[in-house]
Amino acid sequence: MSLRTKFMLALLLTGLAAVAMVGGLAYVGMSKKVDLIRRQHAADNFYEGMSGYLQKYGSWQAATRAEPFDDFMHSYHEAQGTRPPPPPEQEGEERPGPPQGEGPPQGEGPPRGEGPPGGGDRRPPRRGGGEPPYHFIVADQDFHVLLGAGVYRPDELLPESARKDARAVKVGERVVAYISPEGVFTPSKQEQQYMDAMREALLAGVTGAAALALVLGVLLSRGLSRKLSHLTGAVRAMHSGSLLQRVPVEGRDEVATLASAFNDMSEQLARSHEELKETHQTILAQAEQMRELSVRDALTKLHNRRHFDEQATTLFSHAVRHKRPLSMVIGDIDFFKRINDQFSHATGDAVLRQVGEILRSHMRLSDLVARYGGEEFVIAFPETELPQAAALCDKLRNMIEGFPWHEVHPDLKVTMSMGVYADLAAGTAEAMLQKADALLYRAKQTGRNRVCFS
Repeated sequence: MSLRTKFMLALLLTGLAAVAMVGGLAYVGMSKKVDLIRRQHAADNFYEGMSGYLQKYGSWQAATRAEPFDDFMHSYHEAQGTRPPPPPEQEGEERPGPPQGEGPPQGEGPPRGEGPPGGGDRRPPRRGGGEPPYHFIVADQDFHVLLGAGVYRPDELLPESARKDARAVKVGERVVAYISPEGVFTPSKQEQQYMDAMREALLAGVTGAAALALVLGVLLSRGLSRKLSHLTGAVRAMHSGSLLQRVPVEGRDEVATLASAFNDMSEQLARSHEELKETHQTILAQAEQMRELSVRDALTKLHNRRHFDEQATTLFSHAVRHKRPLSMVIGDIDFFKRINDQFSHATGDAVLRQVGEILRSHMRLSDLVARYGGEEFVIAFPETELPQAAALCDKLRNMIEGFPWHEVHPDLKVTMSMGVYADLAAGTAEAMLQKADALLYRAKQTGRNRVCFS
């Protein structure tokens, strides 16, 4: 279920719950209020009638002997103009006897009393038809029941629980009776119509609230969905690698705060990512530089012995596996100790640097050249037969001899002797280099400044 649908349902349920709660409380409160008013009105009406009845005759016994309470109330209300005359009785119908004490609802006939003593505690039909909404209990000054309202028998002692709401009836200063209400709310036709109208109004309110909640849900969820869709799209773009994203900030609500925080986060992430990339590149460059420094000779900038040994082993394995030619060369600057002693070590370093530059600048990309130690240099020529390698070495020897060394020192002359070996049967690159070193020794013995090969 989408967030938009959830938001609409939340608004709808909230609206319906609010209307139902308010309407229900109002309906219950109104019903209780109407019940309280009718109860109070009926109690006042019955109390007024009972007070007049007892004051006229002095006591309950004298009154019931002289006139039934029901007839007294009927005459009393007709005289007061507060009760319409009862409907005509149908022919053949028996006139109902006097009912027990009861109080009519507001706008209806007066309360009716119980018949003379000895008539029992029966409850005959109400004059005019229908069951009265309230019944009243009447007790004498000693709380002995006179009218039981169908709850207590005559002469029964009224319990304490029923006495607390009892209302005293006085003749002069003397209490002659107590009246206590009993009954439940039975609304009249007019009141029932009012309550039906109230229910219809509540139903209309619930329907209107539901429609309003749906409309508000659609409008609000559309805006919320649009704002969140911007955030969702931006998050997906960040997931794809585009870290710098901007979403519109609309309003000052929580979504706007979230959008603003997202923009700040995106900017910080993008900046941190760029800094991290730069740092990574720097680290890679430094690592490459350190690696180069670890495999380079600081003076001549050629590869050092350790790197040459590792790469020469690889080249030898490749040559053996694919049965390709490989030539190994070792060279030594002639009389280098004399150069250091005669012209200084600084001149010797300059000679080493220049020899290294001549060798490096005339190598192929596939060739490997390194300073092997002191004044010794080594070269590996992959894919190169012995005659071709010897010719290349002789060319390099001539270039070293022909370099204008007088620019370094007027009396300086530099030459190099070399040994070349190209037989893979030696077994290893190191063994080939040892064979080349033996040929170099022969070149030294036979006059120097020459290339020996076998």
